[in-house]
Amino acid sequence: MKKEDFLNLKAWFKDYVRSFHSEDTLILQNVRLKEEHTSRVCENSSRIAISEKLDEEDYYLAVTIALLHDIGRFEQISKYRTFHDSESENHALLGVRVLRSAGVLSFLSKKEQDIIFTAIENHNLQKIPDGLDGKTLLHSKLVRDADKVDIYKVLTDFYLIKAISPNPALEHGLPDDEKYSAHLIQDIFNNKISSIKGVRNCNDMNLTRLTWLFDLNFIETFRLVKERGYIEKMIATFPQNSETNAVHVHLNKYLDSMLDNA
Repeated sequence: MKKEDFLNLKAWFKDYVRSFHSEDTLILQNVRLKEEHTSRVCENSSRIAISEKLDEEDYYLAVTIALLHDIGRFEQISKYRTFHDSESENHALLGVRVLRSAGVLSFLSKKEQDIIFTAIENHNLQKIPDGLDGKTLLHSKLVRDADKVDIYKVLTDFYLIKAISPNPALEHGLPDDEKYSAHLIQDIFNNKISSIKGVRNCNDMNLTRLTWLFDLNFIETFRLVKERGYIEKMIATFPQNSETNAVHVHLNKYLDSMLDNA
């Protein structure tokens, strides 16, 4: 891919998103939220790609995947009024259908299209499937990292204003109480990525998100997490006690160990 290809797709993306602008406050609020999220994921992807010294072709492929990774979210919020996939449909697969139907990638080679579609399909899975070729695996890992870093921002920003500015599209209908599940705490101490199946409340959901740290792939991603203080900001959403303090210490030690071994 070349810079011109990316800029053409960026112009298409802007027009596509504009088509979902609505007088419905919930929809417009969340269309804008995802548009801003996409912009920041592109920035994260650019920073990771540069740190990995990707050539021009792979650099623009990476930022294109970042640009399009959540394209399904706009139809999702407009149609279902939620970002909760289990209450609507898988937004990654929806996004691939949108792109295929629009034919917007038809000017690219089949190989480039396949990499983009596969990376989008993989970006929200708990684990990347086995059997991918090296280039497809690289781009699947890169967009996942860039996306996770900004989801931390979206979540921590939201928790600061949640009480005065709720957003049902971001909430999972879970109780927001002081409890949390012991097995999720143990997953963190075991450096294990948790499943969201069976989460009981908001604290459980956020514990699963903290375990994303163990699924990050690039040193620059760890730098971004540390630089922006996301562990501290996420920990601040939990009850403050000896157990959550130990989680905080463990995650920071893991983060520092990854950066020290870079």
